[in-house]
Amino acid sequence: MDRKKVLYIALMVVLVALLLFGQWYKRPLDMETITGVTEPDNISIGVIRRDKDMDLQQRDLNLSAGDEGFEELLAQLEELQFRRPPTNLITSALSFLPSWGTTSKEVEDGDFQHLMITLSQPGADGEQVYGYVGFWVDEWEYRDFDHDISLPLVMEDGKDIGQDLCAQLWDVATPVETHS
Repeated sequence: MDRKKVLYIALMVVLVALLLFGQWYKRPLDMETITGVTEPDNISIGVIRRDKDMDLQQRDLNLSAGDEGFEELLAQLEELQFRRPPTNLITSALSFLPSWGTTSKEVEDGDFQHLMITLSQPGADGEQVYGYVGFWVDEWEYRDFDHDISLPLVMEDGKDIGQDLCAQLWDVATPVETHS
C-alpha cells in the first residue's frame, strides 16, 4: 500500500475510535456513577425558589443512613438517569482556562430556581467523599472535583423531572432563614 492509503486508513481508525468513545461517554449513567459515591451515608438537599414578591426562599433537608425517608430518597435519586455531553471532555481537558461564562436563567412563575444534591460517604482514608449534582431551572450539572469545575448533564424531560423533584422535596424540607 502506498503511504497516502495507510495514512487515510489510520485517520479513519482514529475517527471511528473517537466516535465510539463519544458514544460510550454519553451513555446513561445513574447518580452513583456520576458522583462516585457508591454507599452514601448522608444526603443533603437544598431547594431554592422565588416567591411572588421575587424574594428567595430556601429549604434544606439532611438525612443520614437510618433516618426515616433516607432509603426512599436514595432509591429515588438512584433512579435518575443522566448523560454527559461529549463536550465535557474538552471542558475538563481545558479546565485551566477561564470559565466561558454562564447564562442567567429566566425563572418562570411557579418554577423552582435551584436544587442542590450532595451525597457523602466515608472514604478509605477516613475523610468524607462528596458527590454533587445540581439543577438550575431547567438544566442539570455535576461537580468534577478532580478538575474543580461543574459540567452539564443531559436528561430526557430534565426540566419536568427536576421541577417535580424540587416540589416533592420542598414539601418535606425545613425552611431556612434567608436575607434577600
